[in-house]
Amino acid sequence: MSNFIIAVGHTASGNIGCGVVARLDESNCTRIIGALVAEYLQQNGHGVNLLRVDASNSYNFQDCYLRANEANEIAKYSEIELFVEIHINAGGGSGPEVCVAGKSEVANQYAAKVSNALANVLNLTNRGVKTQSLIVLNRTVMPAILVECLFADSSDASVYNAEVIARAIVNGLVGIENSSDDVWKLGWNRNNIGWWYSTDPTNKYYYTAENGWKEIQGEWYVFDSKGYALEDAWYYDSSDGFWYYLDYECKMVRGSRDKPLWVWIDGWCYAFNEHGQMYCNCVTPDGWRVDESGAWIK
Repeated sequence: MSNFIIAVGHTASGNIGCGVVARLDESNCTRIIGALVAEYLQQNGHGVNLLRVDASNSYNFQDCYLRANEANEIAKYSEIELFVEIHINAGGGSGPEVCVAGKSEVANQYAAKVSNALANVLNLTNRGVKTQSLIVLNRTVMPAILVECLFADSSDASVYNAEVIARAIVNGLVGIENSSDDVWKLGWNRNNIGWWYSTDPTNKYYYTAENGWKEIQGEWYVFDSKGYALEDAWYYDSSDGFWYYLDYECKMVRGSRDKPLWVWIDGWCYAFNEHGQMYCNCVTPDGWRVDESGAWIK
């Protein structure tokens, strides 16, 4: 199993050096995502060091130097596969990108996998791997990537979900293809990352995002690029322009022909029709108004 360093970008909100604050607060988001990434990697048997600098006393990116120095100290006593720093982007764009210094093929390979996994699960444009000169990339002694998960100041913010993002990052780092110790069986399988569905366990065939929606025993599911079923996650289907939600059992939530299904998600209530499509900017068949984001107007 590999050892990773997971670093959260920027000092805490309100302190000098904090990141972008728009529709999302970057320094808060990075702390939530980073902790979840570390947790999921540990659950999958990997060694993890979580780095977080909560205060800085200057405007000259002092927290970046501190994180790089701490990472290099850890590397003196432990073989580190990869340094991963978590960020939220700004500038009004869309989609994830992963930055590298361009010096390490290992970093480039990881960067491509993480960017692909994020773009797939969030259904956003994949901005891909970018070579940039950044403090933490230049000063760390091990292969390093800086993950810009999505944009805080664009429509990307509407699909922000820390757990979904963290699982995607972990899928990019240690996806199903690296889980050689897992015992595969026909049908549903589970490891510490999530659920997948194997159609041929001998040859390890499984559904992925390329298969689109899959009906299994009367329920509908959708899978990410690594083959994991989306769980407690939003999904935007570009083929029909509707939002869907996959519950804690990875099943599409859906109502009946006569009555929408109402579901509370992250403090807001949403309605879904018999096809699982979210009602938005309308009056639902049972007489309730929902706004342009699909949330019930109280």
